[in-house]
Amino acid sequence: MAALAAIACSYKTTPAGSQRAQDIVILYDNDVHCSVDGYAKMAALKAEKQAETPYVTLVSAGDFVQGGSMGAASKGGYIVTIMNAVGYDYVTLGNHEFDYAIPRLKELTQALTATVLCCNLIDLKTDRRMYPPYAIVDYGGTKVAFIGAATPYSFNSSTPAYFQDDKGNYIYSLCADTYYDNFQNFVDDARNQGADYVIALTHLGDDVAYDPINSQTLAANTDGIDVILDGHSHSLVPERILKNKSGKPVYYSQTGAHFDNLGVLAIHPDGSFSFDMIATKDYPKEDPRVEAIIDSLKTEYAALGARRIGRNDVMLPAKDANGDWLVRNRETSLGDFCADAMRITLGTDIAIQGGGSIRKDLPAGDVRFDDIFNVFPFGNTICIAELTGQEILDALEYGVAAYPTDFGGFPQVSGLTFTFDPSIESPVIYDVNKAFAKMDSGPRRVSDVKVLNRTTGAYEPLDPQRTYSVGGTNYLLRDAGDGYEMLKGRGRDTGVADVEQLEKYIVENLHGVIPASLYGQSAGRITVK
Repeated sequence: MAALAAIACSYKTTPAGSQRAQDIVILYDNDVHCSVDGYAKMAALKAEKQAETPYVTLVSAGDFVQGGSMGAASKGGYIVTIMNAVGYDYVTLGNHEFDYAIPRLKELTQALTATVLCCNLIDLKTDRRMYPPYAIVDYGGTKVAFIGAATPYSFNSSTPAYFQDDKGNYIYSLCADTYYDNFQNFVDDARNQGADYVIALTHLGDDVAYDPINSQTLAANTDGIDVILDGHSHSLVPERILKNKSGKPVYYSQTGAHFDNLGVLAIHPDGSFSFDMIATKDYPKEDPRVEAIIDSLKTEYAALGARRIGRNDVMLPAKDANGDWLVRNRETSLGDFCADAMRITLGTDIAIQGGGSIRKDLPAGDVRFDDIFNVFPFGNTICIAELTGQEILDALEYGVAAYPTDFGGFPQVSGLTFTFDPSIESPVIYDVNKAFAKMDSGPRRVSDVKVLNRTTGAYEPLDPQRTYSVGGTNYLLRDAGDGYEMLKGRGRDTGVADVEQLEKYIVENLHGVIPASLYGQSAGRITVK
């Protein structure tokens, strides 16, 4: 099969279907985000393919330990147990693999039986990569290299403080300034080691509008990659052809998110590729052993998750009917509710909640602890900061800079109203890690900012010179999450979990009922011109 390397330059694709005995099959997923029920089906699919060909490998493009209450409750431990049972071979790191901090990441990845591949995570204290950059698998004489890479913007889409020392100096690097050269070095190295094919296993996304370094730019700035199996943007891409630096084709695929699909890549003996995207709900098989492990862990978790908190009279959405995020580009009733919970329980002047920290709809009906845990699954704690009006203006300006592109730092607010004009070019200037660096001197998008007077109940113009108390999470107000560098270190941490603050608001302030009269629709705090 080694002769396939010469044939592969034709870059043919063939129809998907059952595998032939000499096919190389790569099963893949991305952005599962603790949707654990899909794992039993992936395990069954792996067994099915192994019955057809001896050359089967299972990989994940990241974001598996965070995003749901089972992950948050166990700090990823439940998910690792399940993935080990399924039999993953290689994974790369999504930005949310860092959400429990580096020490926990090390524990989780040491517990994984899969090999973690990441070519761009460097421990600056030792000047060494934390994980191997690539692995080469020999499939009966044909060698395939898997090269892993995380998004360089994990610093901001996770928690920046996790990558810094106590003085705020970065002690880890994700190679944002040398990303393409770094990746190219390992492509060349793998080829020199005899790799006939190179598969990039990346967590970059295909969203060119927001992240400058993404899967499309990786393809365009390198040579020698045959296939990119990607994650991060939650895009459903059964098969796409990109162009590399020399104008040659690079195949690209992504399965969406939350185990909506199971991805199958086959490399055939004639050198052609085929892709198959299997809708998980339509795949009938489940591995009984993996299913039993999942059921056991669900039972272990159920006592915590089933505890009743109160009642919700109206569904509060994080996404629309198409599954697109609402909380990341507009005011929502759920964002109002979450920000109100912080401001009112803390007694602060205002509260700011990044939309990206709100992860799931809050359904109507009985509210269980599991429901609010799914809304706030990251284990953040509540902080209070004293900020000047000018600092608040800068934060709001940064929060709407990416609009209309989805942005995890889009501000859901309480005790505050403002208007912004997206036709004005944002004055925000970013640093190399896509964090706030400074503000340009040009016109601003944000205007007409008003703050609630808690005594009179009226909204009054924000005073840039005055100091206001601001409620939020450690992620935003202390750790500069989503790149809010102007807020770094400003928050005083109460040590109270954000999910506990939601529970307190429902039980003590709303007396157990989330009323439609308050949250049936957004409150009109943010006006878009």
